[in-house]
Amino acid sequence: MRHHLALRPRMRYAEDRFLFVRASINLETAMFQWANFEAAAPLLATQGRELIERFRFVLVGTIRSDGTPRISPVEAHIVRGHLMLVMIPGTLKARDLLRDPRILVNSPITHPDDPNTEFKLRGRVVEIRDQVLREATADAIETTSGWRPPADWHFFSLDIEEAAYIAWQSGMLDLTRWNGDYGLDSVRRPTAVLDEPRT
Repeated sequence: MRHHLALRPRMRYAEDRFLFVRASINLETAMFQWANFEAAAPLLATQGRELIERFRFVLVGTIRSDGTPRISPVEAHIVRGHLMLVMIPGTLKARDLLRDPRILVNSPITHPDDPNTEFKLRGRVVEIRDQVLREATADAIETTSGWRPPADWHFFSLDIEEAAYIAWQSGMLDLTRWNGDYGLDSVRRPTAVLDEPRT
């Protein structure tokens, strides 16, 4: 069982998919943030961080009001032990997350070639109210990207439940997975038949 589940609020989804949260719980302190993930799976977190910091944006999957998925590119930064996603108020992806905080995060794949790598996360977002973390996130964005999000934008941190890193080379796939309930496991298997070298 996840060692932080006792701190998480009870959540349920009504028929209209609105989220009800027990108000007495501070989600910002109960969440399993990036720093916790680094402690639980340091090598996997290092591999994921390298891709996040290389591209500086991720693809996020959110849930529309009709239950179908939405994919959106979002700038991502690891700040003070949090994986931070900042979004404009009123955008469809932000409205999705305010209604239903479940999210998938995927590093970009910019070509189909072998070798290649990919990083995935699943969890929920928590909107951050802490001004120190919000300012630090805005500083990080301004330093790396040259623009600063206004104070009224949404500053989300990812509450991580699952992670995976996939690397394939010479027709072999190496998959490392982490789950808050079951920990780490790895799989290695062939994924393609490569052409024999021509003589």
